[in-house]
Amino acid sequence: MQAVRIHRFGGPEVLAIEEIDQPTPAANEVVIKVFAASVNPVDAKMREGKYPVVTEKDLPYVLGRDVSGEIAAVGSGVSGVSIGDKVFAFLSPEHGGYEEFAVANAVEVAAQPRALDAIVAAGVPLAGITAWQGLFDHGRLQSGQRVLIHGGAGGVGHLAIQFAKAKGAWVATTVSSSDLDFATDLGANQVIDYKAEKFEEVVEPLDLVFDLIGGETQERSLSIIKPKGALISTLQEPDKSRAKKLNIRAARYTAQPNGDQLREIAQLIDQGKVKVVVASTFELRQAAEAQSALKEQHIRGKIVLKVVEQQPKPLIDEEARKLRAYQIWEDEGRPEGQDMEHWHRADNIGAIAQRADYRRYLPGIAPAGSLVIKFYTSGDRIRGYVRKMADTGADDTIFPGEEMEPNAAFKLAASHKADSNEPIFVELVEGVEWNPKWGRLD
Repeated sequence: MQAVRIHRFGGPEVLAIEEIDQPTPAANEVVIKVFAASVNPVDAKMREGKYPVVTEKDLPYVLGRDVSGEIAAVGSGVSGVSIGDKVFAFLSPEHGGYEEFAVANAVEVAAQPRALDAIVAAGVPLAGITAWQGLFDHGRLQSGQRVLIHGGAGGVGHLAIQFAKAKGAWVATTVSSSDLDFATDLGANQVIDYKAEKFEEVVEPLDLVFDLIGGETQERSLSIIKPKGALISTLQEPDKSRAKKLNIRAARYTAQPNGDQLREIAQLIDQGKVKVVVASTFELRQAAEAQSALKEQHIRGKIVLKVVEQQPKPLIDEEARKLRAYQIWEDEGRPEGQDMEHWHRADNIGAIAQRADYRRYLPGIAPAGSLVIKFYTSGDRIRGYVRKMADTGADDTIFPGEEMEPNAAFKLAASHKADSNEPIFVELVEGVEWNPKWGRLD
């Protein structure tokens, strides 16, 4: 598979696209087939050797901290996600995202918002979690309180404005003159042009300042915070001695992956309370250009790398979708208040059938090392087992005598596919017919 790695620290020129082995998940891990990966300032810090978590002993290192894609394999002990699920994740530092298949701890992963495609979804996890934890975990922002967000047009800032508004806070933000309308459209109550106005002269006292700028901006912010209020920064450590004299909490923090918080964010997105802005996209091979753009250009929102092309979603007949939604509603006992949930789930009808994941097995067609699932009837049920081809004319059964349900067989085969680029082959015997729900059989 392809990945962008660094073998030494330095400028964008040290980024190299390379062929490396596809990963396999350990216990409590999943492998994500990456459709898109976000580009963040922390990526440049890692590349430059200015992020202490990544040292020379970690080289070569795959950059990238957040991704969107689908589950390709699951390790032991993982529950709640299945192969094929569309997900997004903020990755721990030991796992990179600029690659075609990325490892994630299962607790870092959440279902991708239905309202977003993979490109836009990739822009959410790191920026979203950073904003969420800064405002609510560290800032302790409550409904009715007043918050000033410095840098409200950036990747973290534009989400922070919307999160704070969704939770009932009054929001001011500092932006450049070109972003005044943008920040207003996001819902900010007071938008301040930081070059034309001194924020400390035009904003009333605040319960929280969320600092995404640092430097002099941070220092000037302490004077406008109410006693017992807080200044929370993603950058430099605030002047705690001065903050103590003013009876203010002041802290710097580093965001941590959190799948539960991602689910809350996804819910706000699907409810239409939060929109995600992607400024531009680059191909994986253009990772160096993407990082340069993030540093040198004025970026509104996020920059995203397109990694693996996602198969287009098929058009679904509306009448079939309505019928499917009704069937789901009936099957679940006609619950109240979940009309949109059933409608979204009905949107999946037929989608799996477009995945060209499986090929019909014939003697001599499967290369050595290929995986074959053999399905047969056992009583009134369809059962299967997985085997591996030793050569084109002989079989080598991996799991002798172990039969299982079809979905379990698909998952087992996928988890043992390793880095093979061959499809999973399927052999149907004893009158077994292919079920379109399993996917597409070529």
